[in-house]
Amino acid sequence: MNSTDEWYDVEAIGDGSYRIAEGVIFGSYLLVGDERALLIDSGAGVGDLRGLIDGLVDVPVTLLASHAHWDHVGNAAQFDDVVADERERDGDRLVPSGLAYGPADWVADWEAAGNSFPDGFDPRTFDVEPTTGVGTVSPGETIDIGGRELELFHVPGHSPGQLAVLDREAAVLYGADVVHNGHGLYVHFEGCDVRDYVNTFDRLIELRDDGGFETLYLSHARALAGDDLSLLEAFRDGLEAALDGELDYELIDEGVPVREYEIAGKTVLTKPDIG
Repeated sequence: MNSTDEWYDVEAIGDGSYRIAEGVIFGSYLLVGDERALLIDSGAGVGDLRGLIDGLVDVPVTLLASHAHWDHVGNAAQFDDVVADERERDGDRLVPSGLAYGPADWVADWEAAGNSFPDGFDPRTFDVEPTTGVGTVSPGETIDIGGRELELFHVPGHSPGQLAVLDREAAVLYGADVVHNGHGLYVHFEGCDVRDYVNTFDRLIELRDDGGFETLYLSHARALAGDDLSLLEAFRDGLEAALDGELDYELIDEGVPVREYEIAGKTVLTKPDIG
């Protein structure tokens, strides 16, 4: 298996827009304009993402790290122009955040499921290293890639400086991990905050209701659109109930103690003390 077109799955999701999946569950998005392209996240870091992108576009590429969790910055070092919110940087570096589930855990699960890696990849030495020379962008900025203007929105809760990208003309929001795997919420990692999440859902509901977006693309799950976007209200209301002590939960072990809630039939994981 080669590390570019055989390792990645590329899906066209609109005019000049692509979803790039690595290892099934890691999603990046490539938005192509007349003058530049914006790549949102760089996946787990196993394959030759830069080689894949170079085969898709012939314009300069900026990589936006939506946040610094390892599965979003895996191939960041392959790119010359990398930016992130200041809250996701350590100096001028992107340092992969420590999660209870890390690269070694995913490699073990991938192999245990009978899957293979690209030729030449050594799973025994695989890790995601920091990326240096990372610039900053801020919520409220507009990135003009030539014929397309993309707006940056602060969507904390899962990570302090997480950014979403709005293509207002296409009515699409690229929301990173604002909703997670299986359309649940992961609010149990370092830097996660339930109150921030409630405020994020309030802003997303307002943006949706004002016509800002009709489709919400996600890193680890299928897109939400139409009636499925009512999940935003369900999560906001459920998290508020959890903060008020009005929602039942189980205390489980995810490498660390974690509260497990069920909201709208979805799994929501928080820290033991949700503040």
